[in-house]
Amino acid sequence: MPNKTTVVFVGSAGSGKSTLLSAYSMWLEKEVGARVYKVNLDTAAEYIPYVPDFDVRVYIDAHRIAKELGLGPNGALVKSMDILAERVDIVEDAIRKADADFVLVDTPGQMEVFIFRDVAPKIFEAIKRVSKDVLALFVLDGEVIKRFEDYAFISIMSVALQARLGVDVVPAINKYDIAPNLELMGDVVSDVDLVTERLRKSGLYGEMLAKIMDILWLYAKATRVPKVSAKNMQGLEELHRIVHEFTCSCGDLT
Repeated sequence: MPNKTTVVFVGSAGSGKSTLLSAYSMWLEKEVGARVYKVNLDTAAEYIPYVPDFDVRVYIDAHRIAKELGLGPNGALVKSMDILAERVDIVEDAIRKADADFVLVDTPGQMEVFIFRDVAPKIFEAIKRVSKDVLALFVLDGEVIKRFEDYAFISIMSVALQARLGVDVVPAINKYDIAPNLELMGDVVSDVDLVTERLRKSGLYGEMLAKIMDILWLYAKATRVPKVSAKNMQGLEELHRIVHEFTCSCGDLT
């Protein structure tokens, strides 16, 4: 089994996945001296802030599919993901041959098109066949996280993604430098009592979320939630430490 770690970046449009991947790759190369292999799986990307070592658009381009089949942007993206689901071998082969310590994988901005179709489970199964360790980084836009209910949603989504993808999932809050209400941004996994107490005080739906969280804590791995700024290169050391803990048997996840 090749001795490489693969981190797959997932998240909604505008969360900064591509920018964070670019920043983390530069940090790995400079601070760790790691060899990094960058993979773009966004078939509809107009611009990406890094030079990919593997670019799915060479093989499957949503814009070309739109013209050939007369589809709109969304239809073309869905069709391209279905085609990629049948061609995961090209991704598997590229990662297998990659002479790298870390493989960083960028995914489509429309997360639901990637996650909730066949392509995501197939891609992760392929990656697990050729990579020693595989981790999903769930990138969140810090600008839209303002309430403890938002943290509960993050936890629910993280566990759901973990079940869907079959790998450990680490949520990361991006755009830390411009995010509002930073005083509310604690560690939602370690600060269980604080989060659930606030939820129970926020009405019926808060109480419902608190009860859901009580169950989720039984299955979610204990981890900090890194707060990063891809733009300002902040928090990348903490992000890397958490990635290392998940991919190293000697790590302390508490």
